[in-house]
Amino acid sequence: MRLDYGRNGNSISNRDLGSVSMREVLKLGSFILIFIGMLGLLLNELMFDWGRTATIIFAAINLVGLATLVSTIWITKKTRNR
Repeated sequence: MRLDYGRNGNSISNRDLGSVSMREVLKLGSFILIFIGMLGLLLNELMFDWGRTATIIFAAINLVGLATLVSTIWITKKTRNR
């Protein structure tokens, strides 16, 4: 990654990022959140007893990941149908 302060003021030039779109980043981020939430819920249930607060936190992480994934897929389908 090359730091370059060009005409547009961005610190990273566009050619260094390749063809990564914001939708791909959101999809990857949502899968990471779902994985962290599921792993946390399983570890809380099977190995550790962190309590109700940990369960609520990991369930909320799951919900945020699922909501992000669903909205990203919905927006992608909506823009393809135009």
